Amino acid sequence: MALALIIIIVFVVIPAIRDIRQLNKQIDGQRAQLESRYEKRLTIKNSIKNFNNLHPQIPGLLASIFLNSGNEIEFITALESLAEKNNLAQSINFDTKNGEDSLENKRKVPVEISITGDYINILKYISDIERLNFYLIIDHISSAPKTGDSFGAARTLLRGHTYWKSKEELN
Repeated sequence: MALALIIIIVFVVIPAIRDIRQLNKQIDGQRAQLESRYEKRLTIKNSIKNFNNLHPQIPGLLASIFLNSGNEIEFITALESLAEKNNLAQSINFDTKNGEDSLENKRKVPVEISITGDYINILKYISDIERLNFYLIIDHISSAPKTGDSFGAARTLLRGHTYWKSKEELN
């Protein structure tokens, strides 16, 4: 009787316990995989919902990043107020009539800004430019110490471009 019990335990119970543990591991793996898929699906659903909520605002946002032809004074005033805020001397060179036409009635206009003042203030000025409501893309910066002036004074040249809406598009 004891021999039959040992045989049953060795050949039936122990393999059954092993199979149960293996099935438990497989179930845990599948549960983790299903939870991961569920999280991904929720993320996709939330992204689609957020996109659909923002979609009506896109034209207004795109329109606001372009400068309007005829409003060059606003552009200059914005840059001058940044220069004044950061205690810098500045000169701005651009001509909206000489820019090159780009996509959909937009004109790419080269801009050159020369600023003079404390180097730290120049860095703050550049940081402030990044916060403006329109795009001023700077693709070249050169800076050198200002000769014959106090420690930390520099002359910096910023070259880049802006995008302007044509007058036809404004109407």
